[in-house]
Parts: sequence; C-alpha cells; structure tokens
Amino acid sequence: MSNDNQGYFDVKYKIMVLGESKVGKTSLIRRYTKNVFGGVYLTTVGMDFQDKIIDIEDKKVRLQIWDTAGQERFRNVTKSYFQSSHGFLLVYDITDKESLEKTNFWMGQIKLNGPERAKSILIGNKCDLINERQVSIEEGKKYAERYDIKFFETSAKDETNVNDSFFYLANEIYQNDILKGKEEKKLKLENATKNQKVKKKCC
Repeated sequence: MSNDNQGYFDVKYKIMVLGESKVGKTSLIRRYTKNVFGGVYLTTVGMDFQDKIIDIEDKKVRLQIWDTAGQERFRNVTKSYFQSSHGFLLVYDITDKESLEKTNFWMGQIKLNGPERAKSILIGNKCDLINERQVSIEEGKKYAERYDIKFFETSAKDETNVNDSFFYLANEIYQNDILKGKEEKKLKLENATKNQKVKKKCC
C-alpha cells in the first residue's frame, strides 16, 4: 500500500479502478499518479492504492485511487470497499473483447454494493494497440450508454485521455458532493421551518 500523502487538501474522495486482470488498471493508475509507464508490474493481489492531489475550482481534492485485483479468487475481497467509494473507473482492454463483456459483472457489483450517488465511467484501455483492436469505439460507447455513464478510450503508454478521464470522474464526484450538500442544507431549513410552525401552533 502506498504511503499516505500528507499534502494539504480540502476534501478526499475514494475511487476504485475495476476490471478484469491484465486490462491495464495498474498502468493507468501509475501513469496518472506518477506519470510513469513500463517496468515490471506484479499482478495486483487484493487491494492497493495511490494518492494524487488535484485542483477543482478553488479546492484541493485528494484522490485515493484503489487498484483492485481482477482475478476470480479476489473478487470477494473488493466487496467491502465498494460502499465507502465515491467513484468507480471501469476498465476493459480494447484488444480483448471478453474483458468488455465482463464489465457487466463489475457494473453489477457497483449497483449492488456501491453507494446510490456514486459516479462511474467506462474506459477502453490500450487504444495505442491499433492493429490488435477487437473492440470498436462504437461498441465501447454502446456499453457506456447501456450503463448510462461517460466513455473514454485511453492509453497508459502514450497518455491518451488518462488525465482527462480521471479528472472527469473526480469533477463529477465533486459536483455531486456540492449538490448533496445543498440538498441536505435545504432539508435542514425545511425541517427547521416545520418545527417553528409546530411550536407556534402549540403556543
């Protein structure tokens, strides 16, 4: 597990990166958080996370990005992490059509175990491997439309859309958080008004 980033931040959001084994989840996270690609990656066992602090509007936002194991035997390990997450980045490999089809499982887990207001995006990774493509952009978009979420194609190798996709998700979470705060504030005011009316009637 990475060391906690001790830099100043206003809010912290937990993001889970989900998908089958070898779709490039770790590569995407390393490219986004450390701007590196390559080297020898061990298959993720269980859970691991990296931190990145970004600016959204006038706030410092700390993203705690969780890398999850895609292997069958580790899928139950991730379930306990879903409920505390604010967002999900669902990844498939454009050179492996089965990995796209299996996003159905991960989206099912998000709907079953994730918070009601959590945000998600679908990512088709390894778009630099043009000659090995098995999944068209149109197919990826259809899955995203089915899930009612935003779609990106990325390449951890050449950085295509890596920053844009993570920032989009982080901003969606941030805006959702603001909306939630406004709704809670409005509800408190409405309840306070009702209580005042009840007190006046009692008197």
